[in-house]
Amino acid sequence: MNEHVISFWSDDLSTGVDEIDNDHKSLFQIFQNAYRASQTQTNTSDLYRMMANLLNYTEVHFAREEALMEATPYPYLDKHRDIHFELIKNLKEQIVLVQNNKQNPQQFVIFLKDWFIEHINGTDKRVEPYTRMHLESIQLATENIGPLTTLRYSRIFLVDDDSAFSELLQAMTEEVGFRATIYNSSTEFLHTTISNQDIIVLDLNMPDKDGIEVMRELANQGITPTFILVSGFDDRVLQSARQFAESRKLHVAGTLSKPVYFESFTQVIKEAINEKAISYIQSSLTDFTPTSDQADPEKNSNNIDRKNAITLAELKRGLEQQEFIVHLQPQIKFSDGSLCGVEALVRWQHPVRGLVFPDQIIPLVEKNKLMAELTQTVILESIKSLTKLKAANIEVSISVNISAQNIVDLKFPESLDILLKAHNLEPEQFTLELTESEIITDTSIALDIFNRLRMKGFSLSIDDFGTGDSSLKKLYQSPFSELKIDQHFVSRMADDQEANSIVRICTILANEFNMTTVAEGIETREVWNKLAEMGCDIAQGYLISKPLPVDQLITWAKKHNQSSDYQSCP
Repeated sequence: MNEHVISFWSDDLSTGVDEIDNDHKSLFQIFQNAYRASQTQTNTSDLYRMMANLLNYTEVHFAREEALMEATPYPYLDKHRDIHFELIKNLKEQIVLVQNNKQNPQQFVIFLKDWFIEHINGTDKRVEPYTRMHLESIQLATENIGPLTTLRYSRIFLVDDDSAFSELLQAMTEEVGFRATIYNSSTEFLHTTISNQDIIVLDLNMPDKDGIEVMRELANQGITPTFILVSGFDDRVLQSARQFAESRKLHVAGTLSKPVYFESFTQVIKEAINEKAISYIQSSLTDFTPTSDQADPEKNSNNIDRKNAITLAELKRGLEQQEFIVHLQPQIKFSDGSLCGVEALVRWQHPVRGLVFPDQIIPLVEKNKLMAELTQTVILESIKSLTKLKAANIEVSISVNISAQNIVDLKFPESLDILLKAHNLEPEQFTLELTESEIITDTSIALDIFNRLRMKGFSLSIDDFGTGDSSLKKLYQSPFSELKIDQHFVSRMADDQEANSIVRICTILANEFNMTTVAEGIETREVWNKLAEMGCDIAQGYLISKPLPVDQLITWAKKHNQSSDYQSCP
């Protein structure tokens, strides 16, 4: 589309109401800027921020316009609101299309521009006759809502007692197109209104209340903004402060050591803003159900409508009706890229809700002590999947998560062995994963079960290693054959030296105990390369493949095995 086509504001679009016209002129300029950016911008996060800005600007404009109408005798306010509601719904539909590569960002901007032109000519021009004699009320109403430029999904606060340094950070922030508010006193800062959507650049060494105290006080109030931590101390202090924040469920977008340089600071600010934009979009989509099957549920399970919570009766019925299935995520060897295993991950094929994911299933299952029943279902579904894979000449092992409830049943090794042999499968084809934090039952019973499982030929994997307690003692006591490094550390390897070190230590430990190492949560080639250099054995993550139904996994495996770069990074 040519540039002159998107430059569309003209006087014939005037509604005759200054407040509305001024908003429209600003919006159209924003549309034009967004269209230009969408033509050249390929960074996904920046495009998300662009869409979040457009959605936010539209919502703020509608709020201002509706407040204006409420201040007048305009008789069609309810109908106007319905039209606004429908556009927001359509905008969200367009966002989902862009998210799933079914529409490009330029089309998203054009859709919004075209809709506004139609809305102005068809509806907004009817408002002006009802605004006469109400100009003062209109001005007050729109002022109460706030200016169009108010982006409500995020604000930036700079909290540092050094005035010159904080002013430098403010200038850097403005240089990349954002605004920031300075507080040189942490006590004064804590008296302002802070929301979960805000970004706080926080100096740890404040003279009145230090950064740790600030984070603790906000966490105690249930306020969870995003932090960028700054300090003149060594990196260990910054990393420890980050761990403290995350232990209190506070998100840290980045840490910076003084002196702070322009490139590093602006990069982390932009990344934090982009995260907020994505969060704003996802929260906007929480109660939105697309009219077509657009979303990738494996990556966007949080988009599922949660207004109607799953009930215990539903869960029990689902187990009884065998509605639970497994999707399989491939595991490949670092050494040659060959497919060596899959992990079975539970899904609930709900007759009404559609595909339901573990984050909505597991808490309810654990709360009602139904984990043993769910594990049994997953094992049966895994047996079905493994049988299909064998029939397709795909020889792999399958990893199944078991719960702490399974390792108090002394009959579990024998019953599982009998079940596999009834389906002509061998224990050597099964790896049983137990999360490290769950191994907190009677030690003698657990070791009894673990050893008999191993003697029958099952492999045992300690999952999420490094996140629980007494890890070395568990490695020493228990006959685990595989160590699975938690994705919390793997995903941070590229830019977190301490996470990188922890992964390296886990790999060395596994080697010393003659255990296979599996790294889960690999999403970038950079992380793949680091793990390969460390000597990690097996890779799992979205870089390789998302979890797939067994039939799709068979197709993927055949294509993978025939690939010309079969022995290289995926």
